[in-house]
Amino acid sequence: MAKIVVVGAGVSGLTTAFELLKKGHSVTIIGRHIPGDLDIEYTSPFAGAVWQSSPYKTDKRSQDIDAVGYHKFMGLARTTPSAGVFIIPYQQFVRPSELNESGAVKTPWFANVVENFRMLDKSEVPDTGEFSGGYEYSGVTISTTLYLNWLLQQCFQMGAQLKRRSIKHINEGYDLHQSGQKADLIINCTGILAHSLGGVEDKGVYPIRGQVLWVRNTGSKQCATTIIPGYANETFYLFPRKEGGSVIGGCSISNDWSSTPDPQLTKRIIARALKYAPDIVDEKLGNPPTIEVFRENVGHRPARKGGVRVEREGKIIHNYGIGPAGYQAGWGHTAEVIKLVDAALKESKL
Repeated sequence: MAKIVVVGAGVSGLTTAFELLKKGHSVTIIGRHIPGDLDIEYTSPFAGAVWQSSPYKTDKRSQDIDAVGYHKFMGLARTTPSAGVFIIPYQQFVRPSELNESGAVKTPWFANVVENFRMLDKSEVPDTGEFSGGYEYSGVTISTTLYLNWLLQQCFQMGAQLKRRSIKHINEGYDLHQSGQKADLIINCTGILAHSLGGVEDKGVYPIRGQVLWVRNTGSKQCATTIIPGYANETFYLFPRKEGGSVIGGCSISNDWSSTPDPQLTKRIIARALKYAPDIVDEKLGNPPTIEVFRENVGHRPARKGGVRVEREGKIIHNYGIGPAGYQAGWGHTAEVIKLVDAALKESKL
């Protein structure tokens, strides 16, 4: 059993701690922000949090990592109600510019990974003249506030301790293990803060700004489109949550550190929801007749030039730079971290 400090209490840090504890290690989690906080530096609560892999991925490693997350969340939805995960149809609407050379909707790489995959008939997509078809599969929505707290409670039950601490250098983690002794390993899950944390200072880390609305209206399915014509950084998605209400977005703006919601974008998001998912105001489904926004959220998805960093550097193992895929790819990347931990501990005994 090793003494391990996980720096970062977002979804990546908590998932990593969870798996380390299952292996029997003694784990202390250090977080500048922790579940329950709502802060621009703490992206995890603001995520739409679904399984929405890029349909055109060709990298087998990335495909395998995403597939791990899909099966994990489907299992949680079926067996663990307290995790805040539930199964709901996901529909992707496809524009004419996205069709293949024969004029058909391209089959995504994950068609044989997900459950109940099928192509949509044109009559099933919004009647706006914008779409040529689409596809559907059994998706999942993760209620982030419920899920992060569930992960944390699982860690507590296996003996982890959580410390709300702000550190200036990654090496401070060695002195923060709950035993009072030096930690054997540090796992760096600091997300966007890896850009400025001493001993890391990875200038390849940058934010992808997102803006989402939390609304009281509940959609009947997940639905999404790609980039909105005329708005190069904007998309549309709507993800109902298990407890009711939905998350509606959004945008993806690289290297934008601003934290204030854009009121004009909020108006566009609302207009797109009414256009592409009109059942969200269907009173027969128990919805309000207008979209009721109870919070506008801005988050900084922690991306990195060159992609996610999962590698060992001495007694520090890095796991950051995951961008918008912290939930869907987090379980797969954690499996890689566990292999690096096993290798490091085996090496230290030689």
